[in-house]
Amino acid sequence: MEILGETEIDVRPLLFLIAFAVGTAFAADRPELNGTWQRSSAHEGRLKFETLLIQQTPDGIKISESGAKEKAVDIACSVDGRECKLQEGEVSFWYNGPALVMMEMHHNRDIVTKTRLVLSEDGKTLNLEVIRVSPPGSSSTYTFKKQP
Repeated sequence: MEILGETEIDVRPLLFLIAFAVGTAFAADRPELNGTWQRSSAHEGRLKFETLLIQQTPDGIKISESGAKEKAVDIACSVDGRECKLQEGEVSFWYNGPALVMMEMHHNRDIVTKTRLVLSEDGKTLNLEVIRVSPPGSSSTYTFKKQP
C-alpha cells in the first residue's frame, strides 16, 4: 500500500521479535534457584532456618524455610515487586540482575529487612545477604549449598 509516495511496512513481526528478544534476555538474567538448599555449617548466627526449598515460576516464587527449632514458614509471592501478605507482615520480591531481592516488613513497617539471594556461577552455592533496613543495623551473609 502506498501513502503519499511511501510504502507502508507491517511492523508487527518486528515488534514481536523485539518483545521476544527482550523477554528472553530478561529471563536469562534470572538466577536458577529451584531446589533444596542447606545452610553451611560454617555459619552460626541468628538465622531462624537451616533449609530452603525454592520453587520458581515465570511470574512468581515459593520459598519454604525450615529447620532449627522454629516452625516451618512458607512464602509465596509474585516477583514483580508487589506486596504479599504474610501471617505477621508483608513481603515483596523482584529480580535485580543476577539477584533475587526479598523485602520483608513487619510491625507496621517498623521492622524492615532486605535479603539478596545470589547464586554462584557454578550454581552450587547460594549466598543470602540479610540487610537490616529499619531499624538500621548490620548485615550478615549466609551460605547455602544445593542438595542433590
